[in-house]
This record gives sequence, C-alpha cells and structure tokens, in this order.
Amino acid sequence: MDLVVALMVLAAMVWAVVVVRYHDVLTGTAIFLVATSVFPSDFVSAKIAGLSVTVDRVWLCALGGQFLYDAWNRRTRIRSLTASDVWLFLFLGWLIVRTVSTPIGHEVKGQQSTIMHLLNGYLIPAFLFVLIRHSDLKPRTIWPAVSIILLFGVYLSLTAILEITKQWSLVFPQFISDPKLGIHFGRARGPMLQSVRLGICLNLCLALLWTFPIWLFARERWAWLMAISLTPLFMLAILLTYTRSIWMGACAIVIILLVTMLRGKVRTVTLSSLFMLVVVGGLVLGPSMLAFKREYSEAETLESTRMRGAFAYVSMKMFQDSPILGFGFNQFQVSTAPYLDDRTTNIRLESIRGYVHHNTFLSLLVDLGLIGAALYAIAAFSMIRNCWVVWVHPTASRYARSGAVLSFCILAVHAIQMAFHEVSYSSIENTILMLALGMSQVFRDDLVGESDRKIALTRSHSDNRSYAKASPA
Repeated sequence: MDLVVALMVLAAMVWAVVVVRYHDVLTGTAIFLVATSVFPSDFVSAKIAGLSVTVDRVWLCALGGQFLYDAWNRRTRIRSLTASDVWLFLFLGWLIVRTVSTPIGHEVKGQQSTIMHLLNGYLIPAFLFVLIRHSDLKPRTIWPAVSIILLFGVYLSLTAILEITKQWSLVFPQFISDPKLGIHFGRARGPMLQSVRLGICLNLCLALLWTFPIWLFARERWAWLMAISLTPLFMLAILLTYTRSIWMGACAIVIILLVTMLRGKVRTVTLSSLFMLVVVGGLVLGPSMLAFKREYSEAETLESTRMRGAFAYVSMKMFQDSPILGFGFNQFQVSTAPYLDDRTTNIRLESIRGYVHHNTFLSLLVDLGLIGAALYAIAAFSMIRNCWVVWVHPTASRYARSGAVLSFCILAVHAIQMAFHEVSYSSIENTILMLALGMSQVFRDDLVGESDRKIALTRSHSDNRSYAKASPA
C-alpha cells in the first residue's frame, strides 16, 4: 500500500512542476521540505547505479531543472553577490576542505557517512538558498508556499496527537509506529522519527501562521479565525514532543512576536508580565524540568541533562589539542575515545560514549577549528544583519517585514536547538533556516537596490538642473 501511495505522490510532484504557473522556486522548496520529512528512505527508496533514490532527491533534481528552465526563459533575477553570500561560500568551502582532507569512510560503525552528512546537512540547504536568492518573490509566489507549510503543520500536529494516544492504525506513514526505527519512540516524533526535527517544523508553522496571515491581514476575520483554530493545535503538538529545547523555541517565538507586533505601553506591560511569569515559573517548575518522565524514566532524563556537561568538557579538551584546523568534519565520534578516559574530572565522561555531539556550536569548533567556527559566526551575523536592515528600512513592504520577523523567529529557534543538539544530520533543519534567510536576503537586496536607484535618479536630476542653470541663455 505504501508503495502505491509513494508512486502517486511521486507522480503528483512531477505534475506540480507543470501546474505551478510561474515555476515558483519558493513553492518548490516548501514541497521539498514536506517530501524530505514525510517520504524519507524508510517510506520508499530504490537503488539506481548504486545510489539510493528517494522522493525528496527526485524532487530536488526537479527543482534544479525548474530553476534552469526559469533562467532560460529569463524568469529569474540573478543578483550580485553580497557580503553574506561570500562569507557563506567561504564557510562551505572550508567545510568541504575539512571533509575531503579526512579519509573516506573514517567513521564509527552506525554513524552517518561523512559525505552524506555534508550533502544533507549543508550542501542541499545551501543549494536551496541559492535558488531562493535568485528567485522573484511576489505575493502570488509566497502564498502557495505559506499554504503548503501550514497544511504540513496541521498534518504533523494531528500525527503527534495520534502518536501519543497510540492510534497507530490512523498514523501515516506506518513506519512511524515502528519503535526500532529512529529515536524518541514514546514522544511525538512524526515521520522524521525524531522529536527535535518534528518540533522545529512545528515551530516554523507557528511562526509562519502569525507572521504572514495575521501580520498582513490583522483586520480580516478569516485570519484571526485561522490563528485561533491552528495556534492551540500547533502548541499542543509542540508540547507533546516532550523536548525542552523545542519548548524554549516556542517561547522565543512568542517573545519575538510580542516585541514586533505590540507598541508603546501595551508592549511594556505585556513583556514585563511575561518576564515575571517566566521567573516565577522557572523557580517553581525548574527542578521538575530537569527530570521528568518521557520515553524513559525521570532518572534517565536527568542523566541526559548531565551529559551536556560531559560534551562541553570533552569538546574543550579536543579544541585545545587542535584549535585552528579542528579534527575534520564529522570526526567527533571517531576522535573522542581517548578523551573519555580522562580521570582528572568528576564529570562522568563515559556517559557520552557512542553518542553524536549534542551541541552544534561546539561540534563546529571541534570539527572545523577556529577557522570554520569563525566563518560560520561571521556568515550568521551577516545574515542576521540583512534581516535587521529589512526590519528597520523605512520603505520596506509588509511582506518584507513579515519575512524579517519570520527570520528572527527561525534564527532564535535554530540557535536554541544548536545549543542542545547537532542539527546537521538531516536536510530538514538547515533547509528551514535557509528558506527564511533566503527570503529576507531577497527582500534586503530589492530594498537596497531600489534605494540606490532612487539616489542615482535624484543625483541625475540635480546634475541636470545645475547644468541647465550654468548654460548660457
């Protein structure tokens, strides 16, 4: 049955390229996010010439062909490189250097291959970022993508509820009900088979719901009806992930939305009240948040919390031994064994043996050294600055400001997850980040370009008037 459904989905995706009127890359990226989340290799895959072919990879090829078709017909807007583009490509260049300089197959058993880690975690999201960067974002191209992602959020939320209530016969795809696949069985984990990825997608849907329908149509009844209906559904599903970093991401979204949507005394009173509520809630619920029952006992949840200290300690020891170049991309698990035998600390280092890194910031520092971590930080800062330029620009459209607020929300969620997890083992997390940042980059380029054209036109008119006054009668 799943094979029949997979063939139907694949056929629908092929036809989607035809029916999308202007071959919209943004809509194609939203479809890719759904495909890579819902139809991974666990759902259906085939071997062709030794390569594993999945639904999302087929769609990615179609999306590349779509962009080439647009370029051929001059429907794209090839934009000049900016500083953020340069820093991103420099980071990716260093990432590739530290990948190819590591012997192929230098991984521990059961670990994702270094090449696939590079492709899924970084190169595919960067590819999608480039496509979005050179697309033409108009309201008619944005709304199909928004609609697809919100419908995706409804599906994920209902799936999360069905998982927790153990209604396995209603769950689709059926592999979600297999406890041998993925991790976090017992929490809501969705087709990603991991609660963190499910939570990131749900946070995207929550942020998108408020930054586009509500922000743009605050006086429309249908927008508020949609928000009132979907917000509790998304929040409940986020709660059912039983993942603290995902809950923190949802709180960050709420704070950013309040800061950007409210004004004057209302904002001050609301944020002050929220701050007091968080402080009191932290004092009352803080201890219970460190250890609570989810797919395993309270003691194991507490042990998971304590493991963060072990990851930090080992990472800093490894960084001291190779501070500039790092150990090579995807090499934390390979190189960590000697450091776990350290008996000069009371931290139980042995608890992290066999685990992938649980902090992306430290992972970058260990794998890529100061060079890679610095390039990543500069690229991130440059893209954050692009979002800020859009937000404060006096002539920015409502769509551009909505895109900027969405980017702030996704950046906050992503940064929180990076502090507690490694978020580059699939294409989902960084694709979401690149989708939001790519939109903001397009809006920023259009705003700056339009300002430059107005300044040049004003100077031209001024020069013409000066010439006319200076000319003899």
